[in-house]
Amino acid sequence: MKRRLIVFLQIAMLLLMCFPAVALADDPPTMSLSETSARVGDSVTVSGTTSPEAWVPLKVVDGAGNIVVFDATKANATGSYSITFKVPDGASGTLTVVVGEGDNVVNQKLTVLTSPGTGGGGGGGGGGGGSAGPQPVTSNTGSAMVNPKAGGNISLGDEASINIPAGALAGTDEIEVSITKVTPAPAAPQGFRLLGAVYEFRVGGMDSYSFGKKITITLSFDPSQLQPGEIPAIYYYDQNKQEWVYLGGTVKGNTITVEVDHFTKFAVFVQTKAQPGTLTDISGHWAENNIRELVALGAIGGYPDGTFKPDKNITRAEFVTILVKAFALEAKTGHVFADTSLHWAKDSISTAASYGIVNGYNENTFGPDDTITREQMAVMIMKAAQLTPATAELTFVDSQNISSWAQQAMATVVQNGIISGYPDNSVRPQGKATRAEAVTVIVRAL
Repeated sequence: MKRRLIVFLQIAMLLLMCFPAVALADDPPTMSLSETSARVGDSVTVSGTTSPEAWVPLKVVDGAGNIVVFDATKANATGSYSITFKVPDGASGTLTVVVGEGDNVVNQKLTVLTSPGTGGGGGGGGGGGGSAGPQPVTSNTGSAMVNPKAGGNISLGDEASINIPAGALAGTDEIEVSITKVTPAPAAPQGFRLLGAVYEFRVGGMDSYSFGKKITITLSFDPSQLQPGEIPAIYYYDQNKQEWVYLGGTVKGNTITVEVDHFTKFAVFVQTKAQPGTLTDISGHWAENNIRELVALGAIGGYPDGTFKPDKNITRAEFVTILVKAFALEAKTGHVFADTSLHWAKDSISTAASYGIVNGYNENTFGPDDTITREQMAVMIMKAAQLTPATAELTFVDSQNISSWAQQAMATVVQNGIISGYPDNSVRPQGKATRAEAVTVIVRAL
């Protein structure tokens, strides 16, 4: 061990002699480990930031104070650096990974795992112990081989990450999962701004892949580019339609997270404040004026291609989000349903729940992506507008089809002129509401 220590110190001295004296970092560097526990022979990546163009020495020290790894790299022009080393033979217990020089150092602990026994010793003792199953992989280099039975977390620094649960990937063999920046980034759709980079996620080199269960994507963005009232969202690129499709997401600081079941290109966009006249498919529509009014209010917008799609069905999550914006409800924390905890509309649904405007199908289920029905819409509108309940009996030809829990609300909104029947004197309580209908009832309620 003494001889080994001397050799390591000699190597360290030789490397330090190669550093330009003026290139050492002025400030303490930052660091993160791709793994916090690893086995002998595993690769561990150390990355972080320091002064631009500064040399970054790295030492790995064992419990006895011996330097078992020594390396160095030079930070790039923005101060980012990355060094990868392998856990050396004979390492055990807890290692200390040290980055920096002199007083400007940071360190983190790395636990050396004991590999499971292979039973290859001197006979006897059949059975017992079996080998450990596959472990989830963690990598911040933008690429990793993932075992489908274990899953893992792959990130591209702090820009983008993907969390893959066990069983989401098909097959049994390890497969490469990667994240790359698309350069040059494609232009943002009309009426939208790109808040970061465009990222392409691949599985086994394929730029399109469907998972067996939901996986989680997190992208970073620049909050300083947001104007008051603007809300960022993740979009994915539909190769067949050649257009960006809204996903939404949960915003936390400078990141936004969303669950998806397929891979393609993803990016964070924000819709610029819409000008009603830019919508291309509402001219002459029966709800044109209502649409223009609510768009001008900033409660709803069009699609990246400039359309509004007034006759497209609207989901419960979309309707609640528009309702919260239109009535300018202050954000509050209400009930979070099990199926909305990671949904892009979680905050709006939680806010509406805190005001008593929405309920779920049960304690755990809200059904955010279900198409909203006209009677569900009536209940939410009556509560949001705080209308006095009506008791009048409705005379539509299908009044008997109104659910018992919605009868009072439907009577109230009909009496207040917010919802009206169809030319055949039906009200279609279980009918699926369209975007145009949703806009109209909200404008009338306002």
